[in-house]
Amino acid sequence: MQENHLKPNEEGFQDGPQDLINASLLFARALGLILKENEGIVVDVVGEIKLGEEVKKVIVFKFENQVHIYKCDEDIPEGNAVNMDTSATKEEQE
Repeated sequence: MQENHLKPNEEGFQDGPQDLINASLLFARALGLILKENEGIVVDVVGEIKLGEEVKKVIVFKFENQVHIYKCDEDIPEGNAVNMDTSATKEEQE
């Protein structure tokens, strides 16, 4: 897995807990600016990311101007864009 640091040019710098929180918030903000409402991307989480043994993939998506993470049970390849808008499905059921 690729490592990310807030200060990659500072030799010997180790990210602390607050640095990791700041990086997470920055990435979430950047995704919120890039993604459209109900738009997401599939991400594999097997490896260093620990979300539970049953979680192999997640969908990171924007909903109501916030970035959300949702477990992906479907066999969708990593990197695929997905639409999380369920309003069409609800209208069809009515």
